[in-house]
Amino acid sequence: MYLKRSLAAAGFDYIEPPVSAAAAWTEEEFEKYLDAVKNAPIPVPSFNVLFPGDIALLGPDADEQVITRYLHGAFARVRKLGGKVVVFGSGRSRKRPETVTYADAFRRLTEIARLIGEIAAQYGLTIVIEPLNRGETNMINSVAEGACLAAAANHPSVKLLADYYHIAVEGHAPEDLARVGGIAHCHIATLNGRRAPLEADEGFKTMFAAMKQTNYDGLISVEGGIDDLVKDGPQCVRLLKKLWEEA
Repeated sequence: MYLKRSLAAAGFDYIEPPVSAAAAWTEEEFEKYLDAVKNAPIPVPSFNVLFPGDIALLGPDADEQVITRYLHGAFARVRKLGGKVVVFGSGRSRKRPETVTYADAFRRLTEIARLIGEIAAQYGLTIVIEPLNRGETNMINSVAEGACLAAAANHPSVKLLADYYHIAVEGHAPEDLARVGGIAHCHIATLNGRRAPLEADEGFKTMFAAMKQTNYDGLISVEGGIDDLVKDGPQCVRLLKKLWEEA
């Protein structure tokens, strides 16, 4: 609750907590958090970290019944908390085992993405695929790959996320966002140190300009470290609003 008040005071519009944490709470813990959210000054419209690391999506350890049961429980809680968008990053869960070819893993991940979309739709949620850098996973490491996965899943509740940090780590062009389109959510952090942006960067401007070409109207979540929320938070918010207006 204190964190939500501090974020609101700093000028942030919402908070984006992890799905995996909410799914792991006891009923008593969940009810306490639900009450806190209802009385908080800012909402929780988006969630990240869809799967905990011990749920495998690919290879011999993947169990569709476990995945399905987990998703129903998690999405029910996300919906009660006011969530609308859920980020499908979960690099460890979607890691391709060495015994599985990329083609087979992609086909299986397509089936999983479609399953996630079908269950998400039952709860009025949208799933956004998050391309991650190769240091975090070996599947879906670029916006283009993410767009291909979303297209292959072919479900209206499965869309794409753009994350500046991962794009920059991989050395990809932010301009690609305008080419692939379909962006429904955004994460941003600095390349150096993965921090909350406090200074202007041409990469941010380029990314925002590309997003504007797609008529982007979704959220922009800061997914980076910040030393002093009270002092640096307002600066971060002002900077991002200014960069968006200028893009």
